[in-house]
Parts: sequence; structure tokens; C-alpha cells
Amino acid sequence: MKKAIRKTLLLFISAATLLFGPETAFAEETDEIHGIYVSAFVAGTKSMMDDIITSIDKTNINAVVIDVKNDDGNVVFDMDSELIDELGVENILVKDMPGLLNELHSHGIYVIARCVAFRDPFIDEVKPEWVIHSASGEIYADAKGFTWMDPTNEDVKAYLIEVAKGCKKAGFDEVQYDYVRYGTGIQEEDINLNGYGRRHAILKFVKEASASLKKEHIPLSLDVFGTIINSKIDRDIVGQEYSQLSMYADYLSPMIYPSHYYDNTLGLDHPDLYPYEAIDAAMKLSDTELKVVNPKGTRNQASVRPWLQGFTASYLKHYKNYGAEEIKAQIKAVNDNGVSSWIIWNPSCKYPWEAFK
Repeated sequence: MKKAIRKTLLLFISAATLLFGPETAFAEETDEIHGIYVSAFVAGTKSMMDDIITSIDKTNINAVVIDVKNDDGNVVFDMDSELIDELGVENILVKDMPGLLNELHSHGIYVIARCVAFRDPFIDEVKPEWVIHSASGEIYADAKGFTWMDPTNEDVKAYLIEVAKGCKKAGFDEVQYDYVRYGTGIQEEDINLNGYGRRHAILKFVKEASASLKKEHIPLSLDVFGTIINSKIDRDIVGQEYSQLSMYADYLSPMIYPSHYYDNTLGLDHPDLYPYEAIDAAMKLSDTELKVVNPKGTRNQASVRPWLQGFTASYLKHYKNYGAEEIKAQIKAVNDNGVSSWIIWNPSCKYPWEAFK
């Protein structure tokens, strides 16, 4: 019933887009988001996208997260923005994004734009002054050779907000910043910035972005490390303060993949082997941490919508094959903790659809 109502609403929105343009075509989020990740390549390949939509129609999936500013630092569709054109960051992988969004809306699907924020392996080629520099003055690159944009740079902030506005114009329902953090390998001596400084910089950006996007009626979600929920060390390294960030976003999506937790954490010897127990423990930690800044639950605070594991972490010494049953176990753990929304991550975009029926 909910999906039928949702589909009717989005059909109306799609019609509004045709009549008045995509700026009027924003959907209100349904109470429950059951989502999957879709790469820009898949989104721009009609046969693949048609297959995904057909499969979604047979399940309780009602949302997709599509790359917009991707991991390569490219904007994947024509945003019709002077700043984006000037920077030369576009690499068109989805030729008709508004058309795709209309199609998804007609099937009752809520569409979230994934925008990789500060990790950017391209921008140093055109704006080297935008990226983090080491204490010695050289451009900082992490262990994988990626450069990172400086979260304190005002032009960087304006760029990321411009990307979000371009998503709204195209017809996206929500903008999600990923990599809204510092790199995991940065040491204090590398950039002369300690943990407090990093947390302050990320929170300041989120505050400013949230205020700006609210004026444009753009819902904002943040992807954050799952381990920051209960690790001060990890918070300081990446600059993400879970409880504080929850006060300046609409949705918080901790990446609580069992494979991302060290052995003997969450009370488990090898967390990847226990999809239900790992997620259950992470969700309980999340609830406890969010109450730090909102103990009575009376303040506006982000809703939790976790990323769950849809891939097999075969690189681990002790791992489990993640198929339909493992995904269902994670979803049950989320539901058992009073949360009804979730998104599944699989970089290959291949999903066991029977998990969602």
C-alpha cells in the first residue's frame, strides 16, 4: 500500500517536472527508506538500469543512491552550472539525468544523489590551492595516492554546495555527502592539525552546508564511519563527531558493515561472521551516542539510516559470504532496534533480490 501511494505521489511529481521544470519536482521522503547503491556507470547504461527497475518493482526497495560527484572527482551529468563548467570536472556518464529521475519517480522510487565530498583525486589538477597541503608545503596525498580537498577552504565549500544545488535542479530528492571527512592516514604532524581541529572543520562545513541547503529545500544526509560511534581515536583521525553531526543533517548514514570492525570489537571475535549481532551492537551504540546531545529526544536530530553490507569481504582472514540471508539478518537487526530505514552497499551493484521480497 505504501509503495502504491508513493508511486502515485511521484507520478504527480514527474508530471510537475514536465509542466514547471525539475526545480519543482522534489518529493517528500517516505517514512521508510529501503535503498540500494547504483553507480553512475550502471545508472547511465539503459539495459542495466531497466533490469534494476524491473527487479525493484518486485521488492520492497523504494530508493536508490546514485553517484553524482563520484570517487574519481567527476560530476557525472551536465549540471548547467558556470562554476562546474569553469572547473572542467564533468565526465558525462548519465546523458539524461532528469529523464532517468522521472523514470525512477514514475516507479515510486526515491532518488538520493551521492556526492563524494573531500576526497578528490582530480581537483588538484585545476585548483591545487583547494587541496590539503603538508606542513612542508607540498600537496598531501594519502597512501592510495588520493588528494583531499581542504574542508576549511571557502571555495571548496561553495563548490560542494553548488553540486548539491545542481542535484536539486535535475530532480533528485536528497543530497548525500560521502567522504565528508579527512583521510584515515593523515597524522597531526603531516598537516599541523590535531583531532579537535579536524572535528571542528568538518562540523563547521556541515553547519554551513546544512543552512544553505535548507534555504533551497534540499534534504541533507551524511555518510560517516561506523567506528566513530564508539571510538574517540577514529573521530579525531577523520574529523567526524557522530553526535554533533546528527544535529545538523536530516539523515545520518553510519557505514556499519560488519567487515569494517576489527576482530574482538562489538563483543565479537570476528564481526564479519555475525551479520545480525554486529549490526545489533552497532545500532545500540548509535542510540546511546545520539542521546549524548539529545537525552530527552526533544531537539531536532538526524534520523539514522545505516549503510548495510551487501558484499563479501573476501580480503579478510575470517569472512562470510554475504547473500540474501546475511542481508536479511542485518535488516532484522536494524528493525529490532526501532529503525526502519537502511541502504545496501555493493560496489558491483549486484543484489540478491530475494532478500527484499
